[in-house]
Amino acid sequence: MASKFEMISAIYNDHRNEIVSSPNSWTSFLSSACHNYRLPFDELVLIHAQRPDAIAVLEFDKWNKNFGRWVNAGAKGIAIFDKTPGQAQRLKHYFDISDTHETGFSRTVPIWAMKPEYEEGVIETLESTFGELKSKDTLIDAVLSAAEIATEDNISDYADVLIKFKQDSFLEELDDDSIRTIYRNTVTNSVAFVIASRLGIDADLYFDREDFEHIGDFNTDDAINAISCATRDISEMALSEISKTVL
Repeated sequence: MASKFEMISAIYNDHRNEIVSSPNSWTSFLSSACHNYRLPFDELVLIHAQRPDAIAVLEFDKWNKNFGRWVNAGAKGIAIFDKTPGQAQRLKHYFDISDTHETGFSRTVPIWAMKPEYEEGVIETLESTFGELKSKDTLIDAVLSAAEIATEDNISDYADVLIKFKQDSFLEELDDDSIRTIYRNTVTNSVAFVIASRLGIDADLYFDREDFEHIGDFNTDDAINAISCATRDISEMALSEISKTVL
């Protein structure tokens, strides 16, 4: 009989492949990942597989210690890999804030939400972080411009790794320039989708399947890591600065 760790490992491997199987699967993952954007990719995959609606997760004891909140009786945790150095293969569990309740000692959880009156400040933050924006007439214009600049400035090393390990992926037969173009465009659109979603913008109104038509080409472990890690890292860069402005 498979252990719990083996079962979660199988869920992770299957779901990691599933999220890049189609544009809709990818954007569904991005819509979930935007809320816990500081977490590593493997944890975001397992959260999406088990609780795609989770918006703020912590371990059982940290909810109580850090915020004075108790986990509700019977709440089911989200199993993720415990990567504590020196530990044998084991799991730990996250609980979403919706699985907790306040106590007499509760403290405010700093979950930020976008409001119309914050737009000017957020646009200024994007421009001060990434440089002059091509367009900033609206918030979505600023997001799209910032995503393009941020990706262009940060994608080179990721692309080099992807090209080095393109073997067995659907990108294998393409020349390096074509791979770089596909990669840059897909990451740019993915980063913009994550930022827009976290800002409460309905990203589906501004993107269609063609914007992510090549996501299925990232069909090996190395290719999945290349597209997902770049998207996650660049998105966090932007959202970390936005969070300071909003809070």
